[in-house]
Amino acid sequence: MRRLWFAVALIATTSLSVAHVPAVQAQEVVPEPIARALGTQTVGPVELGSATGGTVPWGLDRLDARSGKNGSYTYSTDGAGVKVYVADSGINMRHLEFTGRVLPGWSYRSDVTALSTYNTSLNYELTHPGEGIVACVNGPSHTTNPVLMDGVYSFSDVGTTDNDGHGTHVAGIVGGTYSGVAKAVSLVPVRVLDSCGAGTATMVRKGLEWILANHQEGERAVVNMSIGFDVSATTIDTAIRNLMAEGIVVVAASGNSAKSACNTTPAGTPGTISVGAINASDAEAAWSNYGDCVDIFAPGDSVVSAWPLSSSLPNTFLAESGTSMAAPHVSGAVARYLQTTTVTTATPTDAWNWLKQNSTCNAVTYLATRQLPTRTPNRLLAVDAPALAPCAPTAVTATVAAKSTVVSWTEPATANGSVITGYTATVSPGGQNCTTASLTCEIIGLRNGETYAVSVTATNAVGISAPSIAIQVAPDGIPDVPVEALLVVSNRAVTISWPSVTSASSGALTYVVVASPGGATCSTQETSCRIDGLKNGTKYTFSVTTKTSSGQVGATSVVVTARPGFEVMKTTVKKKSRTLLSSVVTTVSKGKKTWSETGRCSLSNGRLVAPATVSTCFLTVKVAKSPNFPAMSTRVKVLVR
Repeated sequence: MRRLWFAVALIATTSLSVAHVPAVQAQEVVPEPIARALGTQTVGPVELGSATGGTVPWGLDRLDARSGKNGSYTYSTDGAGVKVYVADSGINMRHLEFTGRVLPGWSYRSDVTALSTYNTSLNYELTHPGEGIVACVNGPSHTTNPVLMDGVYSFSDVGTTDNDGHGTHVAGIVGGTYSGVAKAVSLVPVRVLDSCGAGTATMVRKGLEWILANHQEGERAVVNMSIGFDVSATTIDTAIRNLMAEGIVVVAASGNSAKSACNTTPAGTPGTISVGAINASDAEAAWSNYGDCVDIFAPGDSVVSAWPLSSSLPNTFLAESGTSMAAPHVSGAVARYLQTTTVTTATPTDAWNWLKQNSTCNAVTYLATRQLPTRTPNRLLAVDAPALAPCAPTAVTATVAAKSTVVSWTEPATANGSVITGYTATVSPGGQNCTTASLTCEIIGLRNGETYAVSVTATNAVGISAPSIAIQVAPDGIPDVPVEALLVVSNRAVTISWPSVTSASSGALTYVVVASPGGATCSTQETSCRIDGLKNGTKYTFSVTTKTSSGQVGATSVVVTARPGFEVMKTTVKKKSRTLLSSVVTTVSKGKKTWSETGRCSLSNGRLVAPATVSTCFLTVKVAKSPNFPAMSTRVKVLVR
């Protein structure tokens, strides 16, 4: 058996059935992926007065405040001139909440292809229980017996009735005159679910394709998808991409399965605005899907909104819970943004940037069981809320170099209502810093080998954010190199020595000596090394550089030259001593030798004459060309003790 894809109208529920289909067999019709709406009423249908007590729905009350609720909902825009397509179970256009703003839309019942896949799934369920769509059973919440509606072709069905209630409730949150975020928006029903909130992938896809055909170029539009597949549904992802390419913003409920929203459609579809849910205490709902694929939180628990008309109650409302209720809060906010914008292909991105800039950071209390990095970014929907200083930047990283570090970071979860004008990265100790309008800058003037704490703040018109979480760096980049080197030549070998580098970077510093020609190498943490196997009489250059424990190599190196073929016999003599020159240094060459001294010693009759005081002598011997060796020379440092 292979697992069947399905979508759900995203109302929080304690159970969720899983549908399957068999492997493809010859001449067997395999049912479509299934969309389901499973949810329960948290409060039964009531009239407006008894539902609200005259108060503002808490979800709206939360949007225009940075913390808590202020008992009102103020708005500077109302979504006039914007269409919101509600892909759901239809919208009851007669509800007084909508004041004639529900436009004719689309229904799977008027599309032969979509209707056929629905009936195929109904029939498949009869012979394969639990693997197709279960026929909706009539109940008191249905205005029409589902037997007379679901799966029945109706050319005149344009989605303006709702036999389930979910679509009407969602539409009320988007644009109801009492419960809506955007109170003058035009609402377009797109019936992709049946009377119990179930539908096939083709029903959803055909509904989205109708939206694309209905939408006029340059028209301001949002699609609300309070439904979801529990896997990535490729055909639906493609239809969503086509909508966004025309400048339509797509908002999706994250899901109610208490799992990552990634690899699901539409919550995980790139480009959609995926919404998680909070309760009235600003706590993350336990059933809300989460993670990097969820973009923003919005009110979603016990949200009061319109419910289809009842014969006994002329203006009914209901409280429901789910990310289905969180998403339309965002759709209404986007409609308010679009009211004053010009639509381009960049509009979906622009709308998201506006939401992100105006949302409130760190307002949501995470569910304790959800630890980093699985958490949803802590940003809560806000519209017309007072501006605050921005949140702190996140994900600070640093690339060290010699005496400096390049710091990078991710922009804050939100700017708290005012555009970020700049960032400052600072190190401690020392306080060196850099300021920029971008997301990276370089701090200079550091000391190699010292450990610093680096943090970043953001600034907007209101103030400066708290510093980011600090990270530790130690400039460990291009190290210093020795300023000089001395050579002691020997038979087929040269010993190179140098003063230590005192400004070494953190960790052990390695000196690397390379001979040329030949490329013989010596690596050591001491201040001298010997390279053997050289050719006597050949002129070699020796480069001395440094390397840190992290692999950074000095930008320059000391270069010295020498010809092997000498052997230093003695490097220390006594005061007032007279030492044979040949006992200080010898050579394998038989060429004529010429001696000279440039220190405190003197030469006399083939001897090195030391002074009466402690000092240093420098003895040089030059050897003329011989039949077997070229001309060569060496310089020996001799200490007088």
